[in-house]
Amino acid sequence: MTQTILVIGGYGKVGSTISRQLAALYPYKVIAAGRNFKKADELAKAADYKIIPKKFDVLNDTDDDILENVQLVIMCIDQENTDFLFKCISKGIDYIDITAENSFFEKAAALHTIAELKQATILLSVGLAPGISNLLAKHALNSLTASTKVDLYILLGLGEKHGDAAYKWTFNNIHDSYNVSRSFNNTTIKSFSNPKRTNLEGSRTFYTFNFSDQHILSKTTQAEVITRFAFESRFLTVATGVLRKYGITKIFGNSYFQKLLLYIFKNFSVGTDVFAVKAVASHTDRTVYESTITGNCESKITAYTTVLSALELLKKESKPGVYHLHEIVNDIPRFLNQLKGYDPSVKIKL
Repeated sequence: MTQTILVIGGYGKVGSTISRQLAALYPYKVIAAGRNFKKADELAKAADYKIIPKKFDVLNDTDDDILENVQLVIMCIDQENTDFLFKCISKGIDYIDITAENSFFEKAAALHTIAELKQATILLSVGLAPGISNLLAKHALNSLTASTKVDLYILLGLGEKHGDAAYKWTFNNIHDSYNVSRSFNNTTIKSFSNPKRTNLEGSRTFYTFNFSDQHILSKTTQAEVITRFAFESRFLTVATGVLRKYGITKIFGNSYFQKLLLYIFKNFSVGTDVFAVKAVASHTDRTVYESTITGNCESKITAYTTVLSALELLKKESKPGVYHLHEIVNDIPRFLNQLKGYDPSVKIKL
């Protein structure tokens, strides 16, 4: 490899792990870029400057020089539009985005034809959900003949610290409604409704939630996909479901209430950093196939998934265009089992 890898947000919680892992394989070829040069330089110094620090604001900087001699861009921050993605495509640069927003995915999909023309591979849904959840769902579907439905279950602990945007996204979606494809028709579903019990880190109740994996999989497979969510705390999960039933969860959208919750989550221990994902494919004849992954620290598993995805793209064997992770990974068991090499807490059952 002679060109460089540009990691935007490369010194953040997820980005720093990505930068360090890739720099270990490609020293002096990884650029950690972002608005805070001091943090980028601190990361580079800790890595004996095998990581290159650079100041860059993707939302405001119009200087395209940062893309010179770049083979792959890894985006670790949320964007307002696809302007920078279009710049990468126009230069034939491969691109990975760890964004989890379905609205961004829809905008990016519109660039598929130009990405094919410019021979650039754009990879989306690279994280836990969407990402690993998509892979588990596809594997379950492939393992069950003529399956027609997939139930996804996402379990997250509250002990891991996240950025404000991640918390606010969760708060705002607790009292939300969204459309999904069910029986090939759009159906409106209320978040934290339609409870369903399953065994994932113990028997517990999960509620519908607006993760983007169900929207992506409903479009890219022939199956009906529904995602449900639970906090590690059984009491908090069921209590939130009850509050949602009576409309009280509207308070989660209040800015003052959100500030209070942010203070609590950032300053107090409220659980562990466990995560778990389960995909259950089923057929009308009641046959089922299950696949699961469990571990600790969602941010790390997102970073390791991104590193493995980057190594795939750097081979230059992936077809050009805009794709989600499950559309380019051919050997799903091999991909998932590689994660255990990065993190021994990961346990996989396929």
